[in-house]
Amino acid sequence: MTYKVMLIDDDVPMLKLLQQMIDWEQLQLKIVAATYSSVKAVHLFQQTAPDIVITDIGLPQTNGIELVKQFLCIKPELRAIFLTCHEDFNYATQALKLQADDYLIKDQLTPEQLQQSLLKSLRLLQQQSSSVSVQPSSYNQQLFKQGLIQRVLDETNVDEMLKYASSIGVNWNHPWFMLSHVHVQYASYDEHYLQQSLSLIYYAIHNIAEELAKTYEGITPFLREQHLVIVYNYNVNLADNNVLNFNSYLLTLKERVAKFMRLNVVSVTITDKLQLKQLSACYHSLLRHKYEFYVGESMVIDDRQQGMRPTWQPLLEGELDHYKLELRQALDRHDVDGIQHVLANMERSFRERPVDPHVLMHELQVCLRELAIAASIRIDEAEAIYDYMEQARTLADVLKLAERLLTAIALLNGKQDKQRRDSLAGNNEPKLQQIQCFIEQHLADSVTSIDIANYLYLNPSYFSRYFKRMTGSNFTDYVHQYKVNIASQKLKTSGQTLEQIALALGYSDRTYFSKVFKKYMGVTPSEYKNKYS
Repeated sequence: MTYKVMLIDDDVPMLKLLQQMIDWEQLQLKIVAATYSSVKAVHLFQQTAPDIVITDIGLPQTNGIELVKQFLCIKPELRAIFLTCHEDFNYATQALKLQADDYLIKDQLTPEQLQQSLLKSLRLLQQQSSSVSVQPSSYNQQLFKQGLIQRVLDETNVDEMLKYASSIGVNWNHPWFMLSHVHVQYASYDEHYLQQSLSLIYYAIHNIAEELAKTYEGITPFLREQHLVIVYNYNVNLADNNVLNFNSYLLTLKERVAKFMRLNVVSVTITDKLQLKQLSACYHSLLRHKYEFYVGESMVIDDRQQGMRPTWQPLLEGELDHYKLELRQALDRHDVDGIQHVLANMERSFRERPVDPHVLMHELQVCLRELAIAASIRIDEAEAIYDYMEQARTLADVLKLAERLLTAIALLNGKQDKQRRDSLAGNNEPKLQQIQCFIEQHLADSVTSIDIANYLYLNPSYFSRYFKRMTGSNFTDYVHQYKVNIASQKLKTSGQTLEQIALALGYSDRTYFSKVFKKYMGVTPSEYKNKYS
């Protein structure tokens, strides 16, 4: 029997070294996945269901120990081997609590050590399989179901799909189907969970959906990347109201997810009579077009010919500008109620004149990034909120996320204003205007905190601490944001080339300038200029 191995290490050369260090096939082992990212590791684990995980402990975002804890919730029989550069006893004791098979120091690792650890894991796996006789695990069943939904989406021959479905216990005996997509509302998700846990949370929601499906005949939930697909197979007869039955399932699912997971979910459902071969096209259309964007948490399409032809209005040039101005004024006043009022007006306006959701979200993100730069405030969670907005399925969810970000900026800005007034009153500390004046006078230079500290006759370390306390960001970030704000205005109004603008702002390398600009604005300078040209 061949066992499956997954490798995780944020040091890519180390990943390659591990793959080359021993003869894996000789040990009856196969490497089924290797990744440098803890976020990708979750997806790969669900896809490949490895028997052994070899992981670095010091991973960014989610460390290796926390990652293995999550994996064990999915597959309790998993064996784990930890690698680390840290000779830290605390790490070792945590690993032992997880019943890890070994704890190896990367700098001292030899092929013999790795092989001995793997042999130990293999011995324990074989003891588990010989001591317990079980049916195929629920995780393996999920892999079979993934195979089924993939066949549906690949539009495999209908007879072959039905035969495969039957072989894994999914009996699609009736001629007609309904289809629903279920997505998390990210504003509710952001209140309770970390971004890197999203895949595991979806797995938990899928478990709720599966358990509920046992009480509804013909309903099969499938887990896809960051959404659920619910397929309902039924026969038309006078005794059953199939649409009511499917809607009852979806409503109960939402209630249970809200109760057990504290999450709101949104669904879009086709209740029109579908044939098996039509599911693929409908699935992709639902995923792409976000029909439910202006409708709300539950949308039903009872006529796919009419209901699946979105007629979005074009987003007019400068349509967001007056909202941006009002939001800027509310931020300057630290006015949270004002922010909510502007966003409520925006929601009403776009419900009356719906534009393409993808276009609206992109432009709204650009608007929010500009407001954050103008406020000289850096919010650590901002990038996660932008990611959630990209995936959000409803306008209400998008604007709730925007409100959360803007409120954080307003409150932090207000707090920092007070701190600045308190700290600067009656003393000789430099004011922000002095610092901005120095930056303005040296726009074409690469200004560092040491330069400004020398200009103000301050110790550089003291100045860095003081500046972070005064503005909430480090000096390098502040300068980049300051210059990017100037660059964005020049791209809108001047006829200068990107090279001229970059050089005037102290960026001699256009590629580096583009990278910095995109970091703070979410788009490249070329994309930004094309938008306003």
